[in-house]
Amino acid sequence: MGGRLHGYTAIGNDYEWMDIMTDLVVLRDDGSVNLPQPILDHFGLKPCDRLSVFAMDGTITLISQAMALKSIRDDIIKSRGSLDGILDEFLAEKHEEARREWGEGR
Repeated sequence: MGGRLHGYTAIGNDYEWMDIMTDLVVLRDDGSVNLPQPILDHFGLKPCDRLSVFAMDGTITLISQAMALKSIRDDIIKSRGSLDGILDEFLAEKHEEARREWGEGR
């Protein structure tokens, strides 16, 4: 039966409050698992959603595309302050790369 764990975890020299949902799943012969309904509901996961699987430092992590995009978006906002003008900057960089690669006269 699943549950919730609460507590602080050390991240560098800071501490962050963790709210962790826990449950037990069974790995089937074909390598599949069923994710518990409370976890599906909590993260808004639906049938046929795509999840990426990462293995790092002895931990297996699942992340949905929506979670990955939110993480990237949050990282950009943290480093830049906002998303304002980011598309214009990206396109300008790509145009400059194309000019250097193909030359101005082509």
